[in-house]
Amino acid sequence: MDPLAVVGSVVQVTEVAFRLIQFITSVAARRPFQLLILYGVSGLFLYLFGSNTTWRVESQVLGQLSGDDGVDDAMNFKTSVLDGCTMISVASALLAQISITALSLDALSQTHWTARGSLIFSLTTALMAVYYATTQHRIMSRLLSAKQVRSWIRGGEIIIRRGRHHLQAMLQARAELRPCDPTELDHVQAQLIHDRPQFLRQTCFTPSVAAVVTISAPQMLLSTSLMALLLGLGIYLGFTWTFRLDTVAGPQNSRNVFITYVVGLTVSIIVYSMSRLIQNKDARSEVDILDSHLSEYVLSHADVVFGWGFMARFDERGDLTFAPRDDNANTETNP
Repeated sequence: MDPLAVVGSVVQVTEVAFRLIQFITSVAARRPFQLLILYGVSGLFLYLFGSNTTWRVESQVLGQLSGDDGVDDAMNFKTSVLDGCTMISVASALLAQISITALSLDALSQTHWTARGSLIFSLTTALMAVYYATTQHRIMSRLLSAKQVRSWIRGGEIIIRRGRHHLQAMLQARAELRPCDPTELDHVQAQLIHDRPQFLRQTCFTPSVAAVVTISAPQMLLSTSLMALLLGLGIYLGFTWTFRLDTVAGPQNSRNVFITYVVGLTVSIIVYSMSRLIQNKDARSEVDILDSHLSEYVLSHADVVFGWGFMARFDERGDLTFAPRDDNANTETNP
């Protein structure tokens, strides 16, 4: 084999690995700051306990309304959540049964206490996953309309302000914009959106921390339970080999079993992680995703923006702005 060809192949593989690591670290380091911009201190809680995939799906439900009421996206989201809760409940129950069975392994008490501790932790988190999945199923089942689903995702109730409520809205709107659909905004909130367009993004298109964490909890508990079970089993097999706890097996059998376990687990994790990395090609930040949904909505719903008393425009930098409407002309949107 040509040494130059070997060196060239090594250089290419190294370059690909370097770019891959650079991409992962850049995205991972940027996400906490983006969540801090959107949610403040609670964004750190979302970063630690919320699923990025769940956040993206919920933001898509809020950003891509189907028709006037967005029935398809919101109700399909509800159906997928209900199906996921059922699947997680069954999987968690099976995992809890496996953890209980693992606690009766031979010579488990002679291994390190972390083996039993991991199995107990796996059992606990599996049971909690069943509880949260069934609770979440009950909550989502009570949301009967697309508007209720979107209101739940935003973490607030629909705003309906008329007559005497306008004064109260003027006093409260600058402190907090309560979540609502874009078509539910009143003229007081529209004026605030004119002053600061990001208020519209925060009010209508941003999923709440509670909604993301609530949907993410059962799956994260299930994953934690599985990891704890695998860790406990690995510790047990390692101590069985090193301390020769299995007196019936051959001199090298316990070692071979442990090596097989480690190799199989490592290969499975690497293959799964690489497939997820290749599949997820969207490197946009959370702020960019919300801005994209916001721009798409105002471009496709010019009549709604016109009803607020404004026209949507983009300035020289490409930022979305709202200008007072011209009642003598048709609504126009300048990309």
